[in-house]
Amino acid sequence: MPRQAPELTIALADRQPGTTIASWLYDELRAAILGGRLPRGARLPATRDLAARHGISRGVVVGVFEQLCNEGYVTSRVGAGTTVRMQVSEDFLAAAETRARPALRQPLPPRARPFCPIEPAIADFPMAIWARLAARVLADMTPRSLSRGAPGGLRPLREAVAGYLGSSRGVACSPDHVVIVSGVQQGLDLVARLVIRPGDRVWIEDPGYSGAVDVFRNAGAVIAPVRVDDDGLDPADGRRQRARPAAVYLTPAHQFPLGVALSLDRRLELLRWAASTSTVLIEDDYDSEFRYSGRPLPAMKGLRGGEQVFLLGTFNKTLFPSLRLGYMAVPDAWLDRVLALRYQTDLYPPAMSQAVLAGFIDRGHFARHLRRMRERYGARLAALQRAIQRTLGGALRLPDIEAGLSTPAYLPRSTPVSSVVERGSRDGLDLWRLDRYALRRRDLHGLLLGFAAFTERQLRDAVVALARAIDGARASTRI
Repeated sequence: MPRQAPELTIALADRQPGTTIASWLYDELRAAILGGRLPRGARLPATRDLAARHGISRGVVVGVFEQLCNEGYVTSRVGAGTTVRMQVSEDFLAAAETRARPALRQPLPPRARPFCPIEPAIADFPMAIWARLAARVLADMTPRSLSRGAPGGLRPLREAVAGYLGSSRGVACSPDHVVIVSGVQQGLDLVARLVIRPGDRVWIEDPGYSGAVDVFRNAGAVIAPVRVDDDGLDPADGRRQRARPAAVYLTPAHQFPLGVALSLDRRLELLRWAASTSTVLIEDDYDSEFRYSGRPLPAMKGLRGGEQVFLLGTFNKTLFPSLRLGYMAVPDAWLDRVLALRYQTDLYPPAMSQAVLAGFIDRGHFARHLRRMRERYGARLAALQRAIQRTLGGALRLPDIEAGLSTPAYLPRSTPVSSVVERGSRDGLDLWRLDRYALRRRDLHGLLLGFAAFTERQLRDAVVALARAIDGARASTRI
């Protein structure tokens, strides 16, 4: 008979005024797990004993244990009690403090599985056109073009990007203010190194892009989570934190991961406030091109007051990930410092891929590819919505989204997300939990489903597999 893990006594801090008993107990147990006071594999006290020890209702304790189980921190089995998982959920605010060394993200599999949320439709990329352009670029190369490059990037590509931003994103931008980077991540790193000093606060959307959290924390910033609602980041929630931030990071056109757009009122409010406080706004425009109703929303950079805005965009989502090319539209006051830092870090971007991309844009192939993919992705999103409605009904709820490569999908609180993810993985699905992007929020209960990289047939089959995973997870809670 296997030995049971030893049951530990847990020291809990006093409950602060205004904090509910359930929130206090949840926060204390979760902090004990993430801080190592409750080691991996340790058995929690029985709910009846813990309730009696602290003079609280056993029902409250049971509810907190169920929440911890649903979020992947503990596991519960009849006869074995509740134990801390050997691998618990990631938490950006607490777990990063306890790691002795930076953790490398696990590499993605070579072929995307449904429902990987960050993959474009690589199979639909016009490779023959790209190959012809690449051959022409190579044939036209001279010893001078093989020699060196400019820190801001190849001039023809900067001109092409400036033209695209003007026509499609509403940004009147000189090519001199465009800086070519390897993608949004490198752009964020450059901005963070320049505008952040250790101890500065940065507003981050909650939930939000974990790559931005990593970059700003590496720069020594204090991460200030700001709640996202149906109108995007809520500036009032940020101001309630009192301390003024040095920068605000936003995904206004298509919030990641919830998919909402920042309302015009809030865009203008943030721009006015940033101008009055000299706060830098960082606009991540990562996949705004794929909007399925109407034209793409104008960028904040193009609105009045946009002089405070760094606009970051990428071709790795619109074309293919291994291209490793993106851009920044840099405020005039920061341009020289950005170019100097770029030269100090990696000199300049590679010339040949820039030249091919410039030709791809100038000859109209980029615009045609976007139109084709916008139509195809819209059809795939509609197919996913129909399949979920037909197969899952009320077991999974999709909000109305109008853009992007992925959609949030909300599960009932009674369905354990961690079990759905585990069962789906065994059935060939790549399921990402929504709460992996949460900072302080505890109300995100669902998945992030990507649809762009998969045919309508693949999506229908994947929804059937997802239904099996959900049914199995729900059945396991009734045992």
